[in-house]
Amino acid sequence: MKAKQSIIAKKNKTCRYCGSTKLTRFLSLGDQPPSNSFISPDKIKFEKRYPLDVYLCQSCFLVQLIDVVPAEIIFDEYLYLSSSSKALKEHYANLAKMLTKRFKLKSGDVVVDIGCNDGILLEGYTLPGLVRLGVEPSKVAEIAIAAGFEVYKSFFGLKSSQTIVKKHKTAKIVTATNVFAHVDDIASFVAGLPTLLGNDGVFIIEAPYLIDLIDKTLFDTIYHEHLCYLSLTPMVPFLSRFGLEVFDIERVPFGASGPAIRVYIQNKTGKQMVKKTVKKMLDDEKKWGIGDIEKYLQYAQKIEKVKNNVLKLVEKIKLSGAKLGGYGAPAKGNTLLNYFGFTPNMLLCIAETNKVKQGLLTPGSHIPIVSEEEFIRIMPEYALLLTWNYLDFFLKKSEYIKKGGKFLVPLPKPKIV
Repeated sequence: MKAKQSIIAKKNKTCRYCGSTKLTRFLSLGDQPPSNSFISPDKIKFEKRYPLDVYLCQSCFLVQLIDVVPAEIIFDEYLYLSSSSKALKEHYANLAKMLTKRFKLKSGDVVVDIGCNDGILLEGYTLPGLVRLGVEPSKVAEIAIAAGFEVYKSFFGLKSSQTIVKKHKTAKIVTATNVFAHVDDIASFVAGLPTLLGNDGVFIIEAPYLIDLIDKTLFDTIYHEHLCYLSLTPMVPFLSRFGLEVFDIERVPFGASGPAIRVYIQNKTGKQMVKKTVKKMLDDEKKWGIGDIEKYLQYAQKIEKVKNNVLKLVEKIKLSGAKLGGYGAPAKGNTLLNYFGFTPNMLLCIAETNKVKQGLLTPGSHIPIVSEEEFIRIMPEYALLLTWNYLDFFLKKSEYIKKGGKFLVPLPKPKIV
């Protein structure tokens, strides 16, 4: 552990997409540990924090972090398992089904999931004879391999792309769900796509959408792993440099971190017609004020207001003598816990179904994580719902709610349900 902490974070001086030095900071969430670095009590003294500040590039309008925590620190002890969420499992099964139908996949076609985690999306492809491949740099790759998938245990780039094409052939579908925004050297990542896609392959990104982030004050998806906050305006010229084009785009109400966009990309020599959705979104972003720094500064003020409102509700619960716990321990929850200043005195413990996280503490705030069964045994009257994007799912399915518990939902608008 000590040796790993000697790896220093770097500070970029230029924009990841266009290389401009015109970067303006509009939000600071303080110094925080990496959001997925759940910690055992004996390791607290080694915990390291890094600035969590957000910048707008005033040349291409990419919103990004410039403080980069080394990938070794984030991915070495990576504890995020996609399949621990039933709602997400359902979401990815539907995505695979839709892609199979829309792009008329057939037996023998190659599908690749970059950042395949434990194989959740690959598992969603049920067409017999598909060649299902994953790329995953973290130790979670072992779970996907054990499930029977062929996984390239590396970061994606030209080299891994050439290796896949040499062994198999070009891919019909390549996905990167909640991955594209995580890559610091995104140019090296994108450089691998033209080879892998060939003339009829399609690359699909799914990620939180910048406009939702700002309009709905969803600041908890800001953490060190998420280096960029995606919109179409900076993406189109960036992809164009690599001979790639966006041919369709859609907004989806549900994703791994809340509402998302799905961006469909191909080589410029590809066979898909470019849809009107692309121009419409570019026009909408321009009208919205994608390059207007004032828009972003107002967002920072709105976050402060949400913080005050949530803490008022917490105080009310405490004064009534009721107990407050937390529900769900996603990475994004840690941005909220740390920025709001939550401590174990304020939240007793947090219920989490991912067994790997149980028995550990949340990074920074050091709140104990317990199983759902243990949480129900303690039965706090209220639970801060950190996985607020799954609210509907939990209201229907959660044992805690069935037994009379109440959720304090922090975002988009603080409320008790």
